[in-house]
Amino acid sequence: MKIVGFPIDVSRSQDGRIVRGLRTRQALIQATLDLIQAGDVEPTSAAIATIAGVSSRALFQHFTSLADLYAAAFDLAVSRAFDRNRPVDAAAPLSNRIELLVSDRAQLFEEWLPVWHFAERVRSVAPAVGLGVAQLRKLLRERLAVWFSTELGNLDPGSRDLVLDSLDLAFGLDSWMNMREQLRLSPVHASRTWRFTAEAIVLQALTVPNQPVAVA
Repeated sequence: MKIVGFPIDVSRSQDGRIVRGLRTRQALIQATLDLIQAGDVEPTSAAIATIAGVSSRALFQHFTSLADLYAAAFDLAVSRAFDRNRPVDAAAPLSNRIELLVSDRAQLFEEWLPVWHFAERVRSVAPAVGLGVAQLRKLLRERLAVWFSTELGNLDPGSRDLVLDSLDLAFGLDSWMNMREQLRLSPVHASRTWRFTAEAIVLQALTVPNQPVAVA
C-alpha cells in the first residue's frame, strides 16, 4: 500500500515559494511513508532526504526534528487509511456486517502492518506518534460502536460497554498482529479465525435483546 494524497491542495496557490515549500514538505512526508512501507521502521534523515530528492538541510528547514516528520507521516497514514466518516448500513443483517467488518479490517490491517511496526518503534522518541496511536485505537473502537449500533442499543449500559470492550479486543490491531506475527497465521487463515470468533461469540452476544451480560 502506497499512501498518497495530502490534505492541502497547493495547485491553486499563486506564490511560487509557498508552492515549492509545501511540495518539498509533502515529498519528505511521502518519502518517509515509502521507506516505512518498504520495512524501514526508523528512517534516517539522510535516507528520507535522498528518496525525496532534497538535502538533509532542506529536511530540517521544514521539520524541526525527525520526530516532527515521523508524526506528520503517521498522521497522513491514518487520515488516508482510516475513514471515520465512511457510512455503515446499520440496517443490513448482522451476519452481513460481521462478514464485511472481517473482510475490511483484515485487508486494512494487513496493509497497515509496516506503519504499525514503525509506530511501535518510534513512539518513545516521537511522543506525538504515541498520541496518534492512542487516538487511532479510540477511532477504531468508535467505528465498532457505529458498526453495531443497532444491537448495542438493545443492551443496558453496563452490558453495552462490556460487549463493546470484547469487540474492541477481538477486532483491534493487536488481535491481527497476534495472529499474523505470534501465531504466524496466513492472512487467509487469520481472516477465517476472525470470522469464526464473530460467528461463535459476537453474533450470540449481539442477538439477545435486553439480556444482561454477566459481569464477574
